[in-house]
Amino acid sequence: MKWSHLFVIIGLLGAGLVLLILFGGTVLWSGSQVTEQLPGEPAVGSPARTISPAPGTGSITVTSSPAQETGKTAEPTPVPSEKSTPLPPFPTAGTISAVKNPFTISTDALEQRVHDLINQQRTARGLASLRFDPALADIARKHSEDMAAQDYFAHVNPAGQNPTARGIAAGYTCRKNYGSYYTYGIAENLFQNNLYSSATYYSNRETVYDWNSPEEIAQTTVGGWMNSSGHRENIVTPTFDRQGIGIAIAPDDKVYITEDFC
Repeated sequence: MKWSHLFVIIGLLGAGLVLLILFGGTVLWSGSQVTEQLPGEPAVGSPARTISPAPGTGSITVTSSPAQETGKTAEPTPVPSEKSTPLPPFPTAGTISAVKNPFTISTDALEQRVHDLINQQRTARGLASLRFDPALADIARKHSEDMAAQDYFAHVNPAGQNPTARGIAAGYTCRKNYGSYYTYGIAENLFQNNLYSSATYYSNRETVYDWNSPEEIAQTTVGGWMNSSGHRENIVTPTFDRQGIGIAIAPDDKVYITEDFC
């Protein structure tokens, strides 16, 4: 499922042509785990979910219009014409600031804020908080960085690896034994946000951006997930006890957020 919204408004202002573009975010979820019956035991429970967002699936626009789609690539956000030298993908550990962006964004701090907001949603429902798992966060971060570098938005990367396969490649497995059955696999939510929610292009003046603060990026991301049934189900699954948040920013100012659960 994909919700994506791109609003374009063209008008005349004085003698100049004005082009206003509003951007929204994109959300994807992947969260099915495999539930298997242990030898000699009766089947108990229903298969766990595996939710892997793709570009457009489970994606939500930065403005407030959620965009979701599974296994598809989100529409690229136009790169502002005034940026002659594209910025390279920003390292997760670093502090970054785009050209003319008044906000300085630490991806580490943004990851922690998203994690805290997720736990607020769980505790409000009487659920235990999720532990921040550094190893799981590293898997999520590498996926966000890969999406930013290769310009795609999906749970399955170009190498054909889904969240669980990416975890195994990193030496991480998520297997939970419930006595008569067990679950296996990593669940995942994806969100594609933006550093700015709109850009106004003037034919006789410079482009003006409506920049998003780090708090706005965190709030719209978690809000987008909570407004999508599949993403929300991952967030409020009682049997998940840990998560990893990984964020990367692409040269075109897209913000890729990966949330992995175990």
